[in-house]
Amino acid sequence: MNIVYALTRNYYHKILPSLRSLYEHEPKAKVYILAEDDQLPFDTPQKVTVINISDQHQFDHGVNIHNRFGGYINLLKVYYPTLLPKLNKVIHLDVDTIICDSLADFWNTNVTGKWIAAVPEYQAVHSQLRLYGNIYYNAGVMLINLQQMRKDNIMDTMAKFLNEVPQPFADQDAWNKYGIEQDKVAVLPVRFNECISCGPTNNPAIVHYCAFSDWY
Repeated sequence: MNIVYALTRNYYHKILPSLRSLYEHEPKAKVYILAEDDQLPFDTPQKVTVINISDQHQFDHGVNIHNRFGGYINLLKVYYPTLLPKLNKVIHLDVDTIICDSLADFWNTNVTGKWIAAVPEYQAVHSQLRLYGNIYYNAGVMLINLQQMRKDNIMDTMAKFLNEVPQPFADQDAWNKYGIEQDKVAVLPVRFNECISCGPTNNPAIVHYCAFSDWY
């Protein structure tokens, strides 16, 4: 099982609760952290692979005025297929997540022919407005089929959209626009991304705070 986080320096210390909860339920998971340094400035619960992406050139390093949440490092999710060339699929987790159960069913979701598996934002304004179709997905927790994305060579197209079209929710609108248009999204149960936009469950596997509270 491959897990990926992406975070700038100001979020480094906030990853520990998510990592600790992940390893409690998935002790054999291989964790990759896309960061702005070669290593994190503290010990982690288990060994993780830190990948320094500070030299990336796809997006503005500063505060991206077109994509106001997360800055460039959130946008880089569309380039996971090239940043992680040896992996065929990964679970992306935002740093503001707590793992509450095994992720085996999540990891084994059938994504044949799809780019991602994600949970719809049933309570989000985007879903109500139907900007990209009858459904809108939360991109903070996703199973990403890197192999299929490489095959379809969609990365530069999504990046061009994010660089040129104002988006209020970072990379999320790109995943929805192109994923829905090309039928490349598999639907996940809400328990794999319980949050304010996706709704509550009685047995969450992942609780996603969406930066609305001090989860750390």
